[in-house]
Amino acid sequence: MTQTLDVHGRLPEVGRSRAFEASQSTTSTAPITVSKFGTFAITFGIAFAILYTLFERWNWPLFTYHPAIGKVDFWMHAARSGEGPPMYWYGWLALAFPCAAVIGWTATLLSSRSVQRITLFCCILALLWASGFAVAVFMDDRTSVDADLVNSLVWMSAVPALLAAGAVSYVVPLRWAQRVWTGWLLIMPTGGLVILGYSLKQYFLR
Repeated sequence: MTQTLDVHGRLPEVGRSRAFEASQSTTSTAPITVSKFGTFAITFGIAFAILYTLFERWNWPLFTYHPAIGKVDFWMHAARSGEGPPMYWYGWLALAFPCAAVIGWTATLLSSRSVQRITLFCCILALLWASGFAVAVFMDDRTSVDADLVNSLVWMSAVPALLAAGAVSYVVPLRWAQRVWTGWLLIMPTGGLVILGYSLKQYFLR
């Protein structure tokens, strides 16, 4: 009879143990729930850093400001005689802001898993693309005098970066994508500042 009581006493413990393990497994695989505003804010912050870096590198300002004469032109305008150097900084910001807002709003319409997967893909693509282009420029001295070669290297480095980003985002488990999702808020702006600093090095080294 004592043995019978022991068996019945252990069964609830076993049941509780299995229930705890099941709950832990469910928790580890369940998607992280974030409010729609949180999804918008995180996606906006990541997208803004990437877009601003792209617009700066491609020189796509929404408008050009000529501070010497207080004039504003739509899109990109080169300096004109007697008007002083133009400023594109505000134009890049003005274009990146609404584009990032649209991407952030679109993210609120998707599932959290889709947003995290897409974010992983875009961030990996941005990192690999920039790294591949930097390596190509570093290895080819002709890029300092040949603008057409620079443009060709940009798109040549995009192809392997696109393939690698697709492979990484497919292989990486969803829980890893969830964990690093908010971390892109720090990683992408830092990478953008590195690229911006590199592009402006000629002004610092004069």
